[in-house]
Amino acid sequence: MPMSERATIVRVKVEQGKAGLFYATSPDLRGLLVAEPSFDALFEAVPQAITDLYAAKGVKVVVTSAKDDSDFYPWVAIPAEVARGLASGM
Repeated sequence: MPMSERATIVRVKVEQGKAGLFYATSPDLRGLLVAEPSFDALFEAVPQAITDLYAAKGVKVVVTSAKDDSDFYPWVAIPAEVARGLASGM
């Protein structure tokens, strides 16, 4: 199955910097760096950042959060065509 037909887990590490900003990075998605003044704003900005990074590679995805674990906040990047198939009951 080609990579573009599979969902991908993107683990996101959240840290609070000394200046009070919250930062999100990922060992799974090169280039992901989001900074926001609050955790809630960060949590809202991360899906768009993931979407934009995939779009830069020519892949359209739908992004949703998954159950978090102790070290990371996982997000699921689902290729748009796969998400459409799931929504239509494929």
